[in-house]
Amino acid sequence: GSTVHNIELTLGKGGQIARSAGTYAQIIAKEGDFVTLKLPSNEVRLVYKECYATLGQVGNIDAINTCLGKAGRSRWLGKR
Repeated sequence: GSTVHNIELTLGKGGQIARSAGTYAQIIAKEGDFVTLKLPSNEVRLVYKECYATLGQVGNIDAINTCLGKAGRSRWLGKR
């Protein structure tokens, strides 16, 4: 299965799934008007095949590894 990100759930609404750094969903199957996706949470979900998605994985994979260094920096970023 191909990997996709920034997946629409309803036509024309814009991407809602797999938008965070380094995430992706995997296409498992295509059946009729629907596509089966395996989401980052391991949930398997049907999405209408006319909905848009971007091929590949979201960049900035190392975002989780950044060391903030001190309590103040996490406050600057809005993480309480």
